[in-house]
Amino acid sequence: MITNKRQVASKDLKPDMILAEPIYDIDGKTLFSEGLRLNLKRIERIQSLDKNTVFIEEVSYEPIKEKNTVQEHAGIFEKNAMKRKSIILNETRNEASHIVAEMLDTVLDGNSIKAEKIKRIVERMIGVILIDERVVLNLSNLSAIDDYLLSHSVNVCVLSLVAGVYLGLTQTKLMKLGSGALIHDIGKMLVPQEVYNKPDKLSEEEFKEIQQHTIYGHKILRDTLKFDSETANIALSHHERMDGLGYPHQLTKHDIPIFAKIVAVADVFDAITSNRIYCDKVDYYHGVLYLIEHADTQFDIEIVKKFITMIGYYPIGLYVKLNTGDIGQVMSKNMLCPVVRIVKDSNGQTLQNYYEIDLYKNPGISIIDLNIEEFKIRRASK
Repeated sequence: MITNKRQVASKDLKPDMILAEPIYDIDGKTLFSEGLRLNLKRIERIQSLDKNTVFIEEVSYEPIKEKNTVQEHAGIFEKNAMKRKSIILNETRNEASHIVAEMLDTVLDGNSIKAEKIKRIVERMIGVILIDERVVLNLSNLSAIDDYLLSHSVNVCVLSLVAGVYLGLTQTKLMKLGSGALIHDIGKMLVPQEVYNKPDKLSEEEFKEIQQHTIYGHKILRDTLKFDSETANIALSHHERMDGLGYPHQLTKHDIPIFAKIVAVADVFDAITSNRIYCDKVDYYHGVLYLIEHADTQFDIEIVKKFITMIGYYPIGLYVKLNTGDIGQVMSKNMLCPVVRIVKDSNGQTLQNYYEIDLYKNPGISIIDLNIEEFKIRRASK
């Protein structure tokens, strides 16, 4: 395989083309790095600039070597760009963990704390994520942060922000979401540590005390840090449930703020896929199964769908809709790019003879929607 540069007119850009050179905004700042795979949103942004041509990667194959080589998801330029972005995000994560640690210590000391540090680090996170949402796939690197509460806070922030991008939130909304997500558990520092760190089953009174962390956190965000109500309500409502069985106010589906719904999914997914004092972690695949099983009771089902698409772990048997309009069933555990058995065409007609598409070998085809409801019914009937 040989990778070259090719110059194309901006108006001729197509999704899945890969940039061979950086794109700069009118201020000379890097807007998109080389190696980034284009989508419609990025193409529209490039076409809005005063830039007539763009260099893209062009892959060619030597005819003599006829082996079954498939195009990698990341070309040479893209791999380098991803590596740089991983380094940037990991540095930002580490700094975020230090800021959270400082915040937690300050709460215990009773000293004044500032919201500006949180806003600055969240703004940096958003900057990296907006360049390429796939940085979320580097979450496994977070095990480098030893303290669970610190790593959990940063993980939940990153997951929530990427989910927010997938949900189409504006940058202003992302700032509010990220700020609340980063310190959503700050109230736990006011819970007696012998209760919070207890490895055994909590008594009824101890569990009630743990639940108070949402009240404590809301007060800190609202009264001490002076965050707006949308941000402060993340700390208050991220343990509410769609069925009204959550806490502290037993809110139901339509009363729970959208930011709290997003953080609720990120919070539980990271918690169950991390080692904790009282329980071993599950892998990402089973973490996704947990989200599906509790969709529409504990979690908002539409947010769960976006979250699974974002993470890219599709359970075998899940029915999905492709960007071709076809309906199929996931047949393999391949992350991001499973094999999908097509059972209905784009007109909704059931096929007499199904066929399978390997999304890894067909990078122009992607999953755009999930049928979680039918998957739950099928699992329950087994």
